[in-house]
Amino acid sequence: MDTKDCTILKTLAEENNITYAARRLFMTQPALSERIKKLEKEFNCPIINRQARGVEFTYQGQRLVRYAEDLLNSYTSVRQELLAMGSEPRGTLNLGCSNVFAKYHIPHILSTFKEAYPHIDIIMYTGLSYKLYHDFLEGRLHAAIIRGAHTWTESKEHIWSEPFCFFNKTPCAVEDLPRLPYIHYQTDPNLQQTIDDWWYSHYSQPPMRTIEVNDIDTCMKLVNQGLGFTILTQSCGNDYPNLFKETLKDLDGHIMTRDTWMYTRNSALESKPVQAFYSFMKTWADTKV
Repeated sequence: MDTKDCTILKTLAEENNITYAARRLFMTQPALSERIKKLEKEFNCPIINRQARGVEFTYQGQRLVRYAEDLLNSYTSVRQELLAMGSEPRGTLNLGCSNVFAKYHIPHILSTFKEAYPHIDIIMYTGLSYKLYHDFLEGRLHAAIIRGAHTWTESKEHIWSEPFCFFNKTPCAVEDLPRLPYIHYQTDPNLQQTIDDWWYSHYSQPPMRTIEVNDIDTCMKLVNQGLGFTILTQSCGNDYPNLFKETLKDLDGHIMTRDTWMYTRNSALESKPVQAFYSFMKTWADTKV
């Protein structure tokens, strides 16, 4: 059992689902299942029970997860201490990043960052912003790049803003939306509230929902097939330049926008990797103003 096994157990315990855990770990499901089988053989006991909606850890598996978490914490602490002794920033950054920002911006950002800081390792977790913010508050992330403002009294930086749009296969007017089929992307509650507030300030009836999905790519593919319109932020249409889109405006005629923020703790900025990334992202944000 090595640190990779520990990371696998910790991630699987957090997700309780092999598919989601494999996605976070950038592994295939068969490879993850095979790793678990090897651990069960090594310790001669069952670790998980597969169920219809995920997995459940056995008593032995729960004990092994606690051991894995302790081992990872000790390893990280010692590694950070030793790496910090050098002058060049070294160490590991646990980063949370919203799905949309991760898809359309973070690959180029991390490529440039790694060129400047080759000895900083980044472990990145993606997902819905409200879930990542919870992970950040629980201390599982050094920094979080998430959409929507939160009441946070320590270090934070506004790094991106983009308008809301409705997307449709063919041109249409905003007045037509209540009569068109709506493809609903199941997003985080804060964003959903913003969309609902906009909708009911313009229309007296609810949208005509025909399809609900929990994946942005699937949502946009369905729109591209002419199955309905959807409401997302502008960058979600980057892969579909031929779709008709129009920005949403409030009743005063102002364009509605979605903000992306970076959060970290003041104490985390004492870490050279966190400090380097935070400064890098502030510079990146300044170039986008």
